[in-house]
Amino acid sequence: MRKADERGVALLLSLLILTLLVALILEFDAEARREYREAAAFRDNFKATMLTRAGVQAARAVLQQDTLRDKKTGEQYDGPADLWAMPIKNYAIGDGLLSAQIQDERGKLNLNDLAANTGDELQKKTKIQRVKRLFEALQINPDLVEALVDWIDQDDIPQPAGAESLHYQSQKPAYRAANAALPSLGDLRLVKGFAPDIVDRLSRYVTVYPQEGGAPINLNTADPLVIQALDPEITQSIAMEIVQGRPYKTKVDLDRIGSFQAIGAKLRASPDAYDVKSEYFSARLSITVNESTKTAFAVLKRDPNKGDSSVVYLRTF
Repeated sequence: MRKADERGVALLLSLLILTLLVALILEFDAEARREYREAAAFRDNFKATMLTRAGVQAARAVLQQDTLRDKKTGEQYDGPADLWAMPIKNYAIGDGLLSAQIQDERGKLNLNDLAANTGDELQKKTKIQRVKRLFEALQINPDLVEALVDWIDQDDIPQPAGAESLHYQSQKPAYRAANAALPSLGDLRLVKGFAPDIVDRLSRYVTVYPQEGGAPINLNTADPLVIQALDPEITQSIAMEIVQGRPYKTKVDLDRIGSFQAIGAKLRASPDAYDVKSEYFSARLSITVNESTKTAFAVLKRDPNKGDSSVVYLRTF
């Protein structure tokens, strides 16, 4: 009986050891698989990050190709049917897939015009009124424009509805008004009253490029609300006529829109009112490598003669 009992205990111990070994092996296998997945995700994320740079180069190449094509055809304008305006979807690049959309930044109102050092007081007031009209069209309080003027102008004298450093130093944490041009639209969130939802609503219609301001609006690419903001005489119907008549090869071509002819002549008296071409473009990029996706936003300045473009701003996230 003793030997039988010993054999039974030995069997139980063997089964217990085997069970423990199986549990350890399964745990090791699960841990190895988890580490492999993490390593693969890290690899794919790194590849996607690197490929975003290639995506920016691809956007630059598209802009250059568009310039070369325009030179062959003798075109000197930028419109919604141009090569750069065509979206890129799931284009194979390296081990990933690229999706991209290039936009004309000159089809938007430049917020840095609000404190540009060029022009007289009347011109500055005209630019402020343009931005206020856009805010009203978007149902955003136009008083916020005064806070924005205070943020980017070089003095510490607040507008009636504005705010200078004294206001911002009372915030937690305290900071000062920039008293300089906006480097990016994201900086709007620092300005009094510019909640994130307001910044998001504005992003389609406004730009900060060129940062020195003074660039005319490209009416070949501008949204109807931006066109309306240019002058109080531009109604919704006139703006839609302009959009439907695109593209325009020269500024004078807009005179074929009879209702705009007198307004256009008035606007052309100011060299930075409107145009039909651009040199500032933004590119929104998305690179997917397996399960990892990386996005980027780049602003490019294109040389109108050579077509080469330089990266003015780049953010990946």
